[in-house]
Amino acid sequence: MTHTETRWEKSDQKLHAEEQISPVKARQGRTGRRILTVLVAALVLAFLIWIPVEIWGQKEATDVAPQQPGQEMQSQLPAAPAQNASPAPAQPAAPAQ
Repeated sequence: MTHTETRWEKSDQKLHAEEQISPVKARQGRTGRRILTVLVAALVLAFLIWIPVEIWGQKEATDVAPQQPGQEMQSQLPAAPAQNASPAPAQPAAPAQ
């Protein structure tokens, strides 16, 4: 299906041979087995690095910024018995000194 055609190029003053190929063949690529191997290996290496860094980051975050005392108290407050029909006004917590 290929056929060769010659044409004169004005810019370099030479005769050039051009091979005409079908559009379908021009779009075809080789199987990318090597490229696929490189991409998969890179992805695996990225995850092998990411997982320990993520674990280290979680550990570091809890070591550097533990839960604040006020936050612990709020989560550990027992439920107050409802004896009065009208709720008592909430008093703000005293700031830590």
